[in-house]
Amino acid sequence: MTAAIPVLDLRTPDIEREFLKVYSEVGFAYLIGHGIDPAMRTALFDASAEFHSLPEAQKRRVEVDHTHRGYIPMAASTDVNSTLAKVTKPNQSSSFMMMREDETVMPDVYLSGPNKWPALNGFRTTLEQYHSEMCTLGNRLMQIALRAIDTNPSAIEMFDPPTTWLRLLHYPPSPAQRAEDLYGSAPHTDFGALTFLATDDVGGLQVLAPEGKWIDVPPREDAFVVNVGDMLHRLSGGVLRSTPHRVINTSGRERYSCPFFYDPHVNAMITPMSGNTSRFEPINFGTFLRGELEATYDAHKPAEDTR
Repeated sequence: MTAAIPVLDLRTPDIEREFLKVYSEVGFAYLIGHGIDPAMRTALFDASAEFHSLPEAQKRRVEVDHTHRGYIPMAASTDVNSTLAKVTKPNQSSSFMMMREDETVMPDVYLSGPNKWPALNGFRTTLEQYHSEMCTLGNRLMQIALRAIDTNPSAIEMFDPPTTWLRLLHYPPSPAQRAEDLYGSAPHTDFGALTFLATDDVGGLQVLAPEGKWIDVPPREDAFVVNVGDMLHRLSGGVLRSTPHRVINTSGRERYSCPFFYDPHVNAMITPMSGNTSRFEPINFGTFLRGELEATYDAHKPAEDTR
């Protein structure tokens, strides 16, 4: 199974060619040579475990709101927009979400605002340090991606500043008799540009291979699992694959993962710059995001939908 997921090494001299090959054919890869200190990753998972071990009432004090920051309780999101499966049951996960830190909510910037922080010593410092390092890595790989699809170098400006999300996820074990549509994370594609996934040693992630079979992605402590999202798929005119994936935790153990998402600024217009430039109509990323979040998360639904 491991051989089905390619390895992309950032130290490779011809990294743009390798990136194009991997993400036009498979859409997922183990990223190594990334330069992120393993100790920083360990500290992040320790912080995640500490947060998720808090009493539910304490976590609810920083519950997510319309800025999409804070605690997302178990079963608070349902992938109703999934075109890959009929999903009627909410995702069996809980999480803490951090985004870019803004001093205030800016009316003209969707999802702007300050983060919510639990009363845990060192928690904020750990997440902010990791977030900063991942922003640097995200910018580096995004520039590689844009060169790989032969865009104008100015295209990177739509990521100035980027929309960033650091999510600390916790998945309980699936029940022994799992309903067919009960998932840790239902089949979906990511809606942004690049996803960098760090996982513990518990498996459960599966990706849809080009031939149409779901394949396992075994954990690797030295690597990020990196995939392309819908916006980069559109920017590339369909050249780069936004690959479906899902999580089913049949291990019998608790599973923790920490994805980091590196996306365009919410006000960016996403227009194909390579490949078949007539394949997709231009869309505003923020408008697209609003539709996805309102359909998926209880905290974003209009008041009449959450009564």
